[in-house]
Amino acid sequence: MGQDKVSRRKFFESLRQKETNIPVESMDETGYFQEDPLFEKYSRKKAGRRYYGTEMISAETARANDMNGSLRIGNVTSGLAPYNGAWTEWEVLHLLRRTGFGFKKTYVDTLLGMSTGDAVDHIMNIDTTAPAPPVNWYQNTVADQDNVPYGGDVTTSFFATNAAGQDTNVQRNQGMRRWLFGLMLNSDHTIREKMTWFWYHFIPIDFDDVYQTSNSFIKSNSARVFYSYFKLFRDNALGNFKTLIRNVSTEAGMMYFLNNQQNSASAPDENYARELMELFTLGKGADSQYTQSDVVEASKVLTGWRVQNLNTATFSTNFVTGSHSYATKQFSGFFNNQTISSVSPNGASELDALINLIFSKSDVVSKYICRRIYRYFVYYDIDANIEANVITPLAQTFVSNNWDILPVLKQLFKSQHFFDAANRGVFIKSPFDMVAGSLRAFNINTNVADPANYDAQYKVWNYYNNTICNAIEQYAGNVPNVSGWNAFYQPPAYHQYWINTNTIQKRFKFLNDIFNGYNLNYNGLVTNIKVNVIAFAQQFDNATCSDPNLLIGAFVKYLLPVDLSTDQKNAIKLQTLLSGQALDSYWTTAWANYIGAPGNSSYTNIVTTRLKNLLTTIVQLAEYQLM
Repeated sequence: MGQDKVSRRKFFESLRQKETNIPVESMDETGYFQEDPLFEKYSRKKAGRRYYGTEMISAETARANDMNGSLRIGNVTSGLAPYNGAWTEWEVLHLLRRTGFGFKKTYVDTLLGMSTGDAVDHIMNIDTTAPAPPVNWYQNTVADQDNVPYGGDVTTSFFATNAAGQDTNVQRNQGMRRWLFGLMLNSDHTIREKMTWFWYHFIPIDFDDVYQTSNSFIKSNSARVFYSYFKLFRDNALGNFKTLIRNVSTEAGMMYFLNNQQNSASAPDENYARELMELFTLGKGADSQYTQSDVVEASKVLTGWRVQNLNTATFSTNFVTGSHSYATKQFSGFFNNQTISSVSPNGASELDALINLIFSKSDVVSKYICRRIYRYFVYYDIDANIEANVITPLAQTFVSNNWDILPVLKQLFKSQHFFDAANRGVFIKSPFDMVAGSLRAFNINTNVADPANYDAQYKVWNYYNNTICNAIEQYAGNVPNVSGWNAFYQPPAYHQYWINTNTIQKRFKFLNDIFNGYNLNYNGLVTNIKVNVIAFAQQFDNATCSDPNLLIGAFVKYLLPVDLSTDQKNAIKLQTLLSGQALDSYWTTAWANYIGAPGNSSYTNIVTTRLKNLLTTIVQLAEYQLM
């Protein structure tokens, strides 16, 4: 399924130009930037094809093998047999990068002591306890119109009319976005948050679109709808997909977003019926042969469901018999010409009949969902080998486990294919992965000093969700369209949608800023945002910290998804830890002096400056944008 795509060299050139402002004229006769090994390393990689090999591919091995033509491009043949290769930091970090928003070294240390299978099981063992709900953070600015106290739970509060609580609801909507990002920043080592956002991207609602609907009571109560929608995904992160689709079909957020709230026998609306088939279950590939008439008939099945009592403490979606079409619904040959019908007042059962009808196309549904999972967690390019060796057996697992998603994920993440070198360092980080992942990996504390200062805390979360991530085109609570974020589904560019002339500059600025440091001053409380470079180094043992070669190797391993060549590491060492000096002892002595007298400001400044130079050099490499 290879398509013509932008070459990887052009992609990295765009990164490099934004990073260094090196003009095109400085390229040598081979087409590479002078003294820039990055492009030599990636020059033969295409965006739609990956190097294949069983070993960790470094710049040196890639170049050496390219010269004699022994390293193949594409044709990734690994499958779902359990991975039985090396279990080192490289493999652990690959697993953590793909299943969470960043990681901490303690997570790596924990998983490193396990087998591959046990490590995956550990990540899949999610905490089902509901997180603390969003609260009234805005009281210092706007009084809550339902008298919910500062710091009080806003998810159970409601307004009887749209006019009564619109101002408060606007603040609660913003609080929902901020709270969601805070959960990401404070997530644990498991897949729960990453999976929650997979479901949201795959079956999205847009907060702004829902808020703008004309349905009764939504203007003053939409924040409760958004909370309920995400709670559904978080509670069922690793649950049953068929059950999730059934529940989503009557979830208030979806009812408003795709207009099923207005779908009735007298005024049918096809929106949800169409997306239920095209986007949420069957897809629109060659094997999905449902027809427009199937959409029309499904929309009739879906008539009559209504969100009710939104202006009370217990809103719910109920079946209203008078709005339902009781005509016999005739489906196409794709569905074996089956019909769905009922007699009043029993039309509610038709929804379950429709879900059963769609899921009777088990081969189509299972393969479509497994492709979406693959493109979110592994890579976007699904060729004939991957379809046969990965997607098809995953789909069989899905069906044989009665649509439970957990066995599918375990099989994928324990497989040779997932850990294949072809799948490492080939995926551009989403803004969430880039921002939340960096803050977490560098142990930057984004929790304010006073946990009762909700105003300050929610504004810190808003800074990263709105000011940073929104500027690089991902924002909690908004999607560009009903299909979700382009990077996970839209050919031919897929993940390259995250990178453009605007976003790449802002990505690099974010990284520079967290090393230079800045204060977020909200509600009289200052939160200092800055990487503590010495503390980051001291996560590793003193023998590693004192040896510049071991230290650079450790930093590269933890910060980049693929290794650098020895020449690259030596060049970085010379420029940073050695400050241009030839001998490794220049760093070893500096570190020993600091360890011997950590209170000596001169010694501290020397190691701080060199460590900062080292870390900023690494994160400014294009590889840091990959995972």
